Amino acid sequence: MPGKCNASTPTPKAGARRYGTARTATAAIVLALCAGAMATASADIVRSPEGGFTVKEREGVPTRGQTQSAVIRQHGEPEKRHATVGDPPITRWDYADFSVVFEGEYVLHSAVRNGSSADHR
Repeated sequence: MPGKCNASTPTPKAGARRYGTARTATAAIVLALCAGAMATASADIVRSPEGGFTVKEREGVPTRGQTQSAVIRQHGEPEKRHATVGDPPITRWDYADFSVVFEGEYVLHSAVRNGSSADHR
């Protein structure tokens, strides 16, 4: 019957737009841009000789969110793997001039070791 609407299969009004696909695509683009921005920069907190702390950016160290397998591909096997502790599981891997802390299989932080050649740039 014309003019009646069946609630189980409503008919969209003429000219109505569907935003679901556009919103999903926009969200995916924003997420990809944010992930790219996070992967390009890294920072370390370094204690200065005066006793204060400064944030030092350094390229080439693992960034937050990288997987353990990605760290191994990029930097090779660590010199030392410390035992996993706690819940959630926290693990530390030591390399020659930096350490990486993981929660589960994902990087939480990378820290440059004191006295490393990277600190004297």
